[in-house]
Amino acid sequence: MDVEKLVRRMRRKRLFEIGEGAEQVRLGRDAIKQMIPHREPFLLLDQIDTVDLSQVAMIARRTIDPSDPILRGHFPGDPVYPGALLLEMLGQAMLCLNHLNNLGRTAVFPEDRPRPVRLMKLYHALFLAEVRPDEEIELLVQKIDGGEYTLTCAGQVCKGDAICTVTVMEVYLVEEETERSAL
Repeated sequence: MDVEKLVRRMRRKRLFEIGEGAEQVRLGRDAIKQMIPHREPFLLLDQIDTVDLSQVAMIARRTIDPSDPILRGHFPGDPVYPGALLLEMLGQAMLCLNHLNNLGRTAVFPEDRPRPVRLMKLYHALFLAEVRPDEEIELLVQKIDGGEYTLTCAGQVCKGDAICTVTVMEVYLVEEETERSAL
């Protein structure tokens, strides 16, 4: 994988175009909680709109709440949503994509459970434009590599036509038995 080449392309062009295999969905926060272990106040996705299992790609959304307490200190009088949290949003979207892709479906069922996960490596992160209160952002994620225990994805945060954030990251998918025995 040539990360530098991928990142250069992602700075100028959307990560993927919605293909014929894309399915419009409306998966809200309750469905997202079935796919990832994150909870409020650290559940950072509002909904998933589009899933394309043929491209292993997805689009999620988030509207930045102006009352989010993180904005009081980042930065007073000039609130900007933190880049680290934009990366976290993309990571959460990547985990949702992995969940759906592994099951081969775009629906979430009551018996679905999130798999434990840990960030392993951040290959690249670029912050090209700020995200501010009341703005709705799109989170585009696409799997670029992976196996039974790792997942590497590319992601973008977009506002309309503007690309705000670009990343490539890898996560370790923790074996559930290993996770329990470590406690």
